[in-house]
Amino acid sequence: MPQDETGNTEDTQTPSTAPADPGALGSAVRVCLAPLALEHPCEGVVEYVLRGTGPEALAPLYAPGSPKVAKMVAGGGVWAAADVSPVADVHPGWSPDAADAARLTVYGDAPAGILARFGHVLDALTHAEPGRLGSGAWLATLTDSALTAVRSRSEASQRVGARWGLDLLSEIALAGEVPGRTPAHAALATVLDQRPGEHWNSRLHLLGTGAAETFLARHADVLAEVAITAGSAERKSVALRCAGIPEPHAALLAALAVDEDRFVRAEALAALGWLAPGRQVELLVPHLRTAGPEELAAVLRRLADIEGGDAAIEDVLNAPGGEPLDAERAQALRRTVERASLTRGPGPVVPVPPVNRPTDADVLAELGSRPAAARREGSYFWPRIEERLPLIPDVRAVRDALREAGMTDADRRVASLLTNRNAVGRNRLLGAVLTPEDAERWWPLFAERLDLADEYLDGGYRKGDADDETVDTTDMTLTILARFPVAPGPLRARLTALALGTSRHRLTARRVLRDDAEALAAARVALNGTGTTAEATVRASAAEWLAGLGEPDLQAPPPGWEFGEDVLSPATRVLPAPTLWWLDRFKEEALGQGVPAPDVDRWLGLARPMLRTAPDGGGPVRGRLGGPLMLPPDVPALGGASAWDEQLIVTLDFATVPEGATDLPLPPDGKVLLFANADLEPEPEGGAVYVPAGAPVEEREVSLNHYVYEYGTPEKLDADLRRTGDLRLVPGVSLPTTPPEDEMLARHPHAEALREIWSEQTDGGGEWQLGGHADNFDDYGDPVAASAYAEAGKGPADPADWVLLAQWAGFPMAILYWTIPRQDLAAGRFDRVVVQMHSNP
Repeated sequence: MPQDETGNTEDTQTPSTAPADPGALGSAVRVCLAPLALEHPCEGVVEYVLRGTGPEALAPLYAPGSPKVAKMVAGGGVWAAADVSPVADVHPGWSPDAADAARLTVYGDAPAGILARFGHVLDALTHAEPGRLGSGAWLATLTDSALTAVRSRSEASQRVGARWGLDLLSEIALAGEVPGRTPAHAALATVLDQRPGEHWNSRLHLLGTGAAETFLARHADVLAEVAITAGSAERKSVALRCAGIPEPHAALLAALAVDEDRFVRAEALAALGWLAPGRQVELLVPHLRTAGPEELAAVLRRLADIEGGDAAIEDVLNAPGGEPLDAERAQALRRTVERASLTRGPGPVVPVPPVNRPTDADVLAELGSRPAAARREGSYFWPRIEERLPLIPDVRAVRDALREAGMTDADRRVASLLTNRNAVGRNRLLGAVLTPEDAERWWPLFAERLDLADEYLDGGYRKGDADDETVDTTDMTLTILARFPVAPGPLRARLTALALGTSRHRLTARRVLRDDAEALAAARVALNGTGTTAEATVRASAAEWLAGLGEPDLQAPPPGWEFGEDVLSPATRVLPAPTLWWLDRFKEEALGQGVPAPDVDRWLGLARPMLRTAPDGGGPVRGRLGGPLMLPPDVPALGGASAWDEQLIVTLDFATVPEGATDLPLPPDGKVLLFANADLEPEPEGGAVYVPAGAPVEEREVSLNHYVYEYGTPEKLDADLRRTGDLRLVPGVSLPTTPPEDEMLARHPHAEALREIWSEQTDGGGEWQLGGHADNFDDYGDPVAASAYAEAGKGPADPADWVLLAQWAGFPMAILYWTIPRQDLAAGRFDRVVVQMHSNP
């Protein structure tokens, strides 16, 4: 039982106010309160805290005073000698370290009554009204001070941290006579109260212990009363912590499962997932008639995952009498039931191999231990599991471990790793960069849950948060389905519709279907369609598909046909289909954000072909990074210098650039060497030198004497470039991303939205670029247009005459650009190249 202030046990319902022993604890209280002496008589306050004398001792503390004194008493902060000396003068030996140690003694040893009165003092120092003590807000002030005290890693702080919990808060609330509330109510209200100005409520950490779990279960009714009106972060934490012992909180979790905040919903459903399926059905079915569209979708997904869920949905659909469901709600319920039937047929069952368990000993050990901890980790289970996935050949092994631990929605929880913000690899969401090789570990799970595959095919772009990257779940799912040994019969109709469409997904859908006889028969039927524009589009798609399979007497439509006539420039239309894929994705997102189709098409007309680095570093070699400097012996140094003082960044080999890879008038062969002294004072210098094919070259001496931004010496930059060596580039396509000028806005009123949408279309590649539009950097403007300014000193003054030759977006916190007038590029006048750098030093 708790102890009273003399060390005797006390009943939590009758706190003692006996005098305290003025030993070590009394000395610690005096050290904590020593800064008060700078403004107030201190002894009366000390006596109030230690012995419970009359609260009139607090009256002077309500007068306006220095916030510094309050902070020095509560703890935290760094204090200069000028702040420390006055306190040490009135309390010899006082120091911030001594005060920190004293607070740990108070928070570790003081009984509830002393702690309550110490909380009254702390709250009074905030210059609140005396009546505030009756509100119990002082308990939050005290708790925040205690949590500040335990931030150190000392043994004493760990002891205090272990003591400071909900049970102790209840005792303090009782001792401090928080009016009108039970001690449990006061404790929970304190923990779940986010105070004004807080970015994060640190008191929520008090919910994360085993003792707190027991406390919450014991006071489930009080928790439900307090939590339902708390902030969203607090409701989320409550839902997460209820998962340890979910049954006492079943009604609260059911209510939070349709919370307005999606993060709260996710944690509530994760916690409900540890209850028996029948109990979950009982709790969630009432929401089928009342939940809003987003909340209903979450409930339906859960019911689809558990035994008896789809039958319960059917019962609601077919229930006689009662208020009829609105059409949209009924359709959502019916679609869920139809999806659930996919796992039962019709159509052939996809053969699935036995679960391929990992062989790595560490991973096997984690499979045995991590699932048990998943109950307390909520929707983001198994932190950093993405680092283990390369060693897990079949994700069903993770699913099975979670099932054995009692998780009823293990299939979906594992699948969520593909789109979950907290399950990232190489800073990318897994589903955004899923390769066919990666899909090998995923396809058996989706083969067993075709309803999940069908659901993700609906996804398009799924953004969990405004700061998340977009995940094209349709493309992700098609990549997984392409690993199936046979096309899944129950999804044949849907896949065939995709294969005969105009979107980028048609290409992967055809790979999924392979030589499926029914799908190909549907394509041949489509060839005979006549009349409508829609049928003409389907005919073109069917012709493209069947011609690609080598069917005789069929001519595929021209490249870029799917965008319509006269939308893309001739140079862009001929790009490979995997490159045009990005334009289709952009168009879909722009239309989804409400940009009118004609405006989207006009913007697509600005698309330009380019070559760029791929995210995996693959592709043909197009040049070499770094030195040595190889030039004909008679080529003079840039700018007429006596020694070569410009740093070689890259040598591009035009013979490796296919015709049409860019819309630049590049030489058919030869090499261009691009230079840049990437310093900031006053601005980068550099240029370019063209070396004709077959010209004899020799290594030239260089004399570099400049500071390289973020590297220091030119030698360090050159060593870094040489480590990469080969420059490999693949086909790409480019749209404007720099801030539009007034003339651009006049032609394209949605330019700001469109450039923002395109800037998000990334696969992580593109560090190097040849041709295309210049990348945006911190909205500094278009460097191509800037090249036409008079101060650039070269070439024509019309921005329309200039083009981007190359850019390097991998320079630390900066982008280097090489621009040139188009007519000078056509004439081989590489001496006209201008070098610019946009940076954020």
